[in-house]
Amino acid sequence: MPSQKVSEEKRTALIAVQVTPEEFRESLQAAHRKNARHFQVPGFRKGKAPYPVVVRHYGEGVLYDDAIEIALPKAYEEALTEHDIAPFSDPRFNVKEIGGESGLVFDVEVALKPAVELGKYEGLEAYRPPVEVDESEIDEKIEVARGRVSRLAPVSDRPIQEGDRVTIDYEGFHNDVPFEGGQAKGHLLVIGSGSFIPGFEEGLIGHEVGEEIDLPLTFPSEYHAEDLAGQDVVFKVKIHEITVKELPEIDDEFVRDVSDTCDTLEEYRAEIRSDLEEEKNKEADAAFEQNIIDLIVKDSTIELSDLIVEDEVEHALERQQRQFSMYGLNFADFLSYQGQSIADYRNEQAEHARKVIESAWVVETMRLKEKERFELSEEELEQAISEAAEKQGVSTEVFREEYLKTEHDVEHFEHDQENLKLLKWLKEVSVVTDVAPEQEVVEDEEDEQEEEVPREE
Repeated sequence: MPSQKVSEEKRTALIAVQVTPEEFRESLQAAHRKNARHFQVPGFRKGKAPYPVVVRHYGEGVLYDDAIEIALPKAYEEALTEHDIAPFSDPRFNVKEIGGESGLVFDVEVALKPAVELGKYEGLEAYRPPVEVDESEIDEKIEVARGRVSRLAPVSDRPIQEGDRVTIDYEGFHNDVPFEGGQAKGHLLVIGSGSFIPGFEEGLIGHEVGEEIDLPLTFPSEYHAEDLAGQDVVFKVKIHEITVKELPEIDDEFVRDVSDTCDTLEEYRAEIRSDLEEEKNKEADAAFEQNIIDLIVKDSTIELSDLIVEDEVEHALERQQRQFSMYGLNFADFLSYQGQSIADYRNEQAEHARKVIESAWVVETMRLKEKERFELSEEELEQAISEAAEKQGVSTEVFREEYLKTEHDVEHFEHDQENLKLLKWLKEVSVVTDVAPEQEVVEDEEDEQEEEVPREE
């Protein structure tokens, strides 16, 4: 089964593979045996027509799909072995010729392992965002807490206003016929939430409890239900109740209601400030870490096959489509509402995916280069397992049983912990600067412009 490596550019290998006519005919015959029960040929009982008769009656092409499924994977694996190629992407097949007389001829592209030549990675100057907590941020947290202990009070002395919560029955009609999904009883709606099509919530403002009203509206032209998009409809609505959210006073009594650790408003504000500072420090550390890696990537030479990026984009797209389908939604429709297409999404994701992959390979290359520095001792491994178990809320024994079942699981865990050790070391040996990356770009551009402008002598 001959094959030839045609090219190896940009860390992508192109292999030309040929399955000989004799070998491919065996695959055709295997495809016939697999599908024999489906073939009905005059003069033969169903499923009993021999291979030559089926080919004459239906044509050889009826067996090609299954024959390819039989022959191609084997030929592909043999080609990888022959040329000592370890693929780092899904293969891209291109069938060029197929038939019992010609055999199966195809090309296949696969990504090779990325090649990384590290630049400077020790003693870098990288930006870490300053950590500041504004009083308004503390106020926002307190407002959220007020909302949690608020109560709903009924309103009977005025009509509906913006922000009210109303309980309604409604039914939608299109050409005097109720349409699917357009009715509900006892529905709670917050006026101004934008939960309904434009005009519905606004149409309730000014009406009172007990009223029954008709709301003539038009569905948006981009509505997800095509039979209703752009259509004129009428909603019949009955108003049962109006309620408003009553918030407690911000005082020590309120604090004791919402906090198990504070008794006074002063203590509560101090605790919120401490929590926000901790959260922002984590975010600043993460930004500092990424900025360090970005600098290393920028100073390194990275050869990365586009196929790896394409695979990551496809996986991201599949994840989104699965998540949307769980709720009966179509991801492509969602993108169209945002003024985007699947192609736009792929282009956006490609840029992000390339950055993530380059960062990961730079870290992996450093880990291997400095293996002795970041290899875990027995004590460090046990400590890491103990901390991971505590985070999961289980004992170390249960953690080992659940998450470290196999040798592969342990190796994967150790790998992750070594990466964390490396990233911690990187932050320790790097210097914090207050110059944000965006500012650096602007200043570089200004310097270049100054150099290009001729100066008067």
